[in-house]
Amino acid sequence: MTPVLYELRGRDDRLRFSPFCWRARLALAHKGIEAELVPMLFTDKSPIDFCDSTTVPVLKDDFGVSMDSYDIFQHLDEHYPDAGHGPLIGDALARARLNFVKVYAEQVMAVGFFRLVALDLVQAIHPDDREYFQSAREARFGMSFEEFHDVEIARGILDSAFKPLRGLLGNQPFMDGESPAAADYLIFGFFIWAHIVSDTSPFGETEDPADPLVQWRERMMDLHDGMARKSPRASEIPQ
Repeated sequence: MTPVLYELRGRDDRLRFSPFCWRARLALAHKGIEAELVPMLFTDKSPIDFCDSTTVPVLKDDFGVSMDSYDIFQHLDEHYPDAGHGPLIGDALARARLNFVKVYAEQVMAVGFFRLVALDLVQAIHPDDREYFQSAREARFGMSFEEFHDVEIARGILDSAFKPLRGLLGNQPFMDGESPAAADYLIFGFFIWAHIVSDTSPFGETEDPADPLVQWRERMMDLHDGMARKSPRASEIPQ
């Protein structure tokens, strides 16, 4: 069967913004695997009723079902070990190190990105999902989206979070060395999320083209025939 990736859609079917679904998309492209992309809403989980998950991404192929972007990385390495550009993760030591990257991205960087794009994200989401999404996140944050959305605070968080990444990328082109792999996709998911839903740069009003992290982002945008760069942005699609 053709692999099937279930992912979130926005107010327009062309808007595919989830950072976690983008991780899976990039991993499939890394392996040279073309998958059918099936869109779904936050408030309609029926497309994935066949599995024990209420969130996406979900990947279904001849080898079974894999849920969560990190599990999809492992699934692809196990069942397509030599496909495309090779392993996403590597050996057990690499997997242990990648666990740190995952935690760092999701517990440190994600907060800054969310505060940067919160209100833009609400507008990018499908109208049927907005009330559910906004009320659930406001309960989690303990404040309204209007209070949570703060570009100055967001950039302060991100500037601190970016420092070790800049240090690494000053010495090598990708997080994983000379070519991209799982660590790059884990982190880039948040960059492409912000890029799609908002025109606000995480780097400030003016981006420095000599910044190693800006250069890395541009390399990531061009990967796999520019799939990230070609993805429509919310600002390009009329409300």
